[in-house]
Amino acid sequence: MAVLTLAWGCSPDGDSEEEKWENSTFEPAAKPTWTVDWTSTATKPDWQDPDPTKFDPNASMSYLVELDEELTRYSTDNDVMAVFIKGECRGVSTRNKTARGTVYFLLHIKGVGSEAGQPLELRYYCDQLHHMNILPVFTYFVPSNIVSAAFKRILNVGDGSSKYPVCTQLTVTMPQKLPFTANANDLLAVFVSDKCKGVGKKSADGSWLVPTYGAQAGETAQIRYYSAEKTGVYTILKTIKLEGATQQENISF
Repeated sequence: MAVLTLAWGCSPDGDSEEEKWENSTFEPAAKPTWTVDWTSTATKPDWQDPDPTKFDPNASMSYLVELDEELTRYSTDNDVMAVFIKGECRGVSTRNKTARGTVYFLLHIKGVGSEAGQPLELRYYCDQLHHMNILPVFTYFVPSNIVSAAFKRILNVGDGSSKYPVCTQLTVTMPQKLPFTANANDLLAVFVSDKCKGVGKKSADGSWLVPTYGAQAGETAQIRYYSAEKTGVYTILKTIKLEGATQQENISF
């Protein structure tokens, strides 16, 4: 009987050791509120509409710019947007808001017919963040246009950011084996020196798409994953370099 008991205890069907996860560390934590801090030091500009008598009133161009969800959260009536041609201000717009909460700026851009095709520079100042977005070539001058889908765009918080001008479009691929069961309340984010630089959105194939922002290319970053099931944060030990382009990383726990 003693021999049988010993044999049973050594059977491969008995309890196995708990799997070790050596590529990450874990810390219990409540669900974090990871966000990129866009607060900057820009001062409010004094952009002025140009003298209309210098331009052909029949050649003016109109353009509609909406703010993305994140910029909308910070938007106030003190915000201002302007368009420039070769450094000269050609139109200024203040904030408008629809009943649905959409924030937009309607730009009336002054010019002459001979300027058709000239690149337009968009500048947007967010007063609450003291942050400036500058898009050197956001579209081209089209005299006497009619506002349509072709003359409308959404401005994302990272577009031409003066604080974080480098964006890495990062795709993070998850391993098949995980120390948790993934669910819809999980989070993934990228950090540089404990500063959140990008928050991911989970795609249909299980990978995470993370627009990640920085002051320059080549910054060293780490990935953190919040598991709702485990109520804690896994920090992936492997570091990555943010190259400022489209980039894919495979992680393991």
